Amino acid sequence: MGRGVVFASCLIVAMLACLGGAAATQYVVGGSQGWTAPPNITVGYYDEWAAGIPFTGGDILKFVWNGTHNVANVSREEYDSCTKVSSVFQGGDAFSYPLPADANGLYYFICTVDSHCQNGQKLAITVVSPTPTESQNSSASPTAVGALSVLVLLSSSIVSTFMN
Repeated sequence: MGRGVVFASCLIVAMLACLGGAAATQYVVGGSQGWTAPPNITVGYYDEWAAGIPFTGGDILKFVWNGTHNVANVSREEYDSCTKVSSVFQGGDAFSYPLPADANGLYYFICTVDSHCQNGQKLAITVVSPTPTESQNSSASPTAVGALSVLVLLSSSIVSTFMN
């Protein structure tokens, strides 16, 4: 009977995995350079870093820095003019920004320390919505429901076999 319970538990974990959505991806902004200012980077460095990365809702941007830096999520106008906003994330040596699950469109980030933004410490990213089949997190797809049904039937049969 003990083996049947363990096996059934494993099957239940497998069934739950079938229903799970895509996991969020964490990106360290700037890669190995992190969130920094000149002379470590040049103007446009963060644009080049972000080019081609398929950011989606739920992803996490991790800003990692050494020294005096901060991060502000700003509007397009504030990004273009490097406006020093009062709402910034600072302290420590890292900050993680989770993109909202329903994120879609452009997101802008700057450093408001000294002239860091004017010298290139700013990031603009495009976030795309998951495809309709990916965004159905609140309800399982027909394939997942079918697979779950089969796994439930199989696990019931196996458990009853071990219990008899």
